[in-house]
Amino acid sequence: MSELIALTGITGFVGMRIAEQALNNGHRVRATVRKREHGERVRTLIQKEAATDGLEFVHADLLADEGWDEALAGADYVIHTASPVILGAVTDENVLFGPAVDGTKRVLEAAKKAQVKKIVVTSTALTIAGHISEGMATPADFTPADDPRVTLYTKSKIAAEEVVLNFAAENPSGPEVVTIHPGVIIGPPLDSEEDSESIALFRGIWSGAQPAIPDLPFPMADVRDVAQIHLAAMTSSNTGTSRYMVSFTTDPQQFPDIARVLRRHGNKKAPRFTIPLFVLRLLARFNEEIRTLVKSTGGLSMRLDTSATVKDFGWEPIPFEQSVLDTAKALK
Repeated sequence: MSELIALTGITGFVGMRIAEQALNNGHRVRATVRKREHGERVRTLIQKEAATDGLEFVHADLLADEGWDEALAGADYVIHTASPVILGAVTDENVLFGPAVDGTKRVLEAAKKAQVKKIVVTSTALTIAGHISEGMATPADFTPADDPRVTLYTKSKIAAEEVVLNFAAENPSGPEVVTIHPGVIIGPPLDSEEDSESIALFRGIWSGAQPAIPDLPFPMADVRDVAQIHLAAMTSSNTGTSRYMVSFTTDPQQFPDIARVLRRHGNKKAPRFTIPLFVLRLLARFNEEIRTLVKSTGGLSMRLDTSATVKDFGWEPIPFEQSVLDTAKALK
């Protein structure tokens, strides 16, 4: 019988693509959902690209203890992608920290009880590169939570990774835990109405709804690559590290690069104007999302050493231009 993956966050951009690839690779997937009615909509979306006979849903909430033993019982692996991504203002910190920290603890403890082989957790490049102003970030780098450039979102991801590291230290005999650290994620969503932060930004550029683009560097990655690396880390015994970064290239992309690719291929709506950093700093006084973007990137090199990801998994990233065009096609 094919191996069973317990997956959190299947309704999200990354989780849905992981489920699609896992099913196409012959795995069975048991996905957790907070509301049971979400399951059938997800199944319909995934059916566009994968047979879903091996897909099942169980009810479990990251903020509650109930359901997790059932969700992970008999699973061979766990992939934990569920965690809120909010770049704007957050009035209650627990909106981020509750799911990110307490939710991760629940998943790890249930995975230990179920005696799974390995756990893969989705993190972010900012927990590695969110403090480095010169040179390249490596898997050995850890962004300090008290760094003045760290946003509330990044702090929640740092706290979640601390939970993972403590769990690994307290359970040396297993299960093994690996974290995946992508940059901003683009690529074709299975859901044309996808509303994740990164796709919302992409849609604004693609549709012309955003008249000018912040001239900021940030490492980016294709969602299909991010899913592939989760699954490769899950099954591979050739892991040289427990932290893997995913990005198109070592050097970061610029948000205006998306518009340039789109215009070059006939999209006349894509904006031509950029917003320079000094203007962004002025606007940041009045807009929380701009303030977050400037704070989390200002003065950082944003260069990622992805050599371990390439070496351990024989990975060749999808080219940035192809990813941009595929994303635009999916949104149409």
